[in-house]
Amino acid sequence: MNRINVILICITALAVFYILQKGPEIDMRKYQTEINILQQQIKQLEGVNDSLVGESKELEIKLAAYDEKLKNLNREVNVIKRETKAKLDSIDKFGDDELERFFSDRYYSKTYSIN
Repeated sequence: MNRINVILICITALAVFYILQKGPEIDMRKYQTEINILQQQIKQLEGVNDSLVGESKELEIKLAAYDEKLKNLNREVNVIKRETKAKLDSIDKFGDDELERFFSDRYYSKTYSIN
């Protein structure tokens, strides 16, 4: 090898070493601002999530109260159904004479009552 080749190899090696030492140029400020923006958005979303969790718990409590009211209303409806059925069954047991007497007494007293 002659001297010129050795000098060229040395210069090339130094240039490669310098390039590797310097590294790629990355704009870290740009990435850091993006990271900060994302962190702020995460904090906002966590706040919204916390409020939604609280609202969810309130709605669950209201739902339980409505379920209890619905159960009570269903019980009342069932009682009314049973009472109505008992009254209807008792009317079915009336004979013709009893029905005539019932209606005549009822409407006679309303029609000719003196107030």
